[in-house]
Amino acid sequence: MTRSDLQILQVSASDVGGGAENVALTLHRAYVARGLGAHLALGTMRRDTPAAVEIPGGAPRTAISFAGRMRRRASRLLADPGSIVDRVRGLEDFNFAGTRQLLSLTSPPPNVLHLHNLHGGYFDLRELPTLSHALPTVITLHDTWLTAGHCAYTLGCPRWLTGCGECPDISRPMAIPRDSSAANWRRKRDIYARSRLFIAGPSRWVLQAAAESILAEATAEQFLIPNGVDTAVFAPGDKAEARRMLGLDPEAFLVMFTAGGERPNPFKGTATVLAAVPGVSAQIVGRRVVFLALGGVETSLPGDHVVRVPFVEDPATVARYLQASDIYIHMAVGDNQPLAILEALACGTPVVASAVGGIPEIIADGVTGVLVPMHDTDALTAAIVSLANDSDRLHAMGSAAAAYAKANLTVDRMVDAYLAMYQAMLSARGMPAPA
Repeated sequence: MTRSDLQILQVSASDVGGGAENVALTLHRAYVARGLGAHLALGTMRRDTPAAVEIPGGAPRTAISFAGRMRRRASRLLADPGSIVDRVRGLEDFNFAGTRQLLSLTSPPPNVLHLHNLHGGYFDLRELPTLSHALPTVITLHDTWLTAGHCAYTLGCPRWLTGCGECPDISRPMAIPRDSSAANWRRKRDIYARSRLFIAGPSRWVLQAAAESILAEATAEQFLIPNGVDTAVFAPGDKAEARRMLGLDPEAFLVMFTAGGERPNPFKGTATVLAAVPGVSAQIVGRRVVFLALGGVETSLPGDHVVRVPFVEDPATVARYLQASDIYIHMAVGDNQPLAILEALACGTPVVASAVGGIPEIIADGVTGVLVPMHDTDALTAAIVSLANDSDRLHAMGSAAAAYAKANLTVDRMVDAYLAMYQAMLSARGMPAPA
């Protein structure tokens, strides 16, 4: 098999979304640009993405009203009453018949299957044994949903190791209406027991979780592949020019964070950042302090020191905000390898972040940023104030961050690592590997 014979089918919830969707889309565009055989199968297709197909039965391409969603739900009830029964029982919804057509959606057919986040209401996990025995199949773990009874991040709860049940928070994404976490865990365990999977992850943390979980029995091999960002876009820039273009105070100390929009992500720890605003503003003397809340809504942003920045999709504009900022804050309570941190590092913007999940693997504490305990408002405040009062240290951190990203976190490095992984997968299954 030559490289031109390689046919890659990636599966993702959408071509618009969060980190998992962005990684899948970035890989797909890179494969197409390199002239590889590549398709992207989507639960919901919202753009005219080249070589992308929509999995039958997915959500509509455009946002719909509440009434429209109710009509959709009623239509699904008529077509598949089992999905409603499962939801009432607290079982995760796997009732998506389009998954059975997955390998026939593209021509030529794939010889490698690459799955991304499988939650989000579009994929039948029960098809995993059939798919993984038909083709070499890899799942990139963007969170830990596959290991637990419903939640995307377990946040220190150990029940995923022994069977879930007695869930401390069924409202945590991916939420369930009643505690059937133990039944969900067992159902996943039984699916994996009949599957044969390769597991990729951007952090050692998430791969260790997989190795200790119900996924272990199904795992043929693990691959550590850090996420990548476009370092041609996310790169250091002229701070004064960026502020001028964005209409920001040229003299202020700017602290940027992601606020999360209309439905804030409970894993992102925005409340801790907002709680630090008064203390930071009071302790930095002689300069105006401005917190830039990317994606924030007016009702969630208190005080005169927080400025809402509407949701920005354009990467170049996001990069400009990072170039304009003195510090980027990421106080997650659960995270893997967030692209927002990678983008900040690539722009030469030091990061103050919580030491959770895979974050400590990408921030060298005291070198490219500062790590603090999650929920610790005092530690966050002290870290920001310390950097604000030491411009030489702040500048050195920014230079080190940009250099680290340039050497380790590029899209090309990520793409090359995934292509090498596909070759290893094909070889392990006794199939010709691309030359």
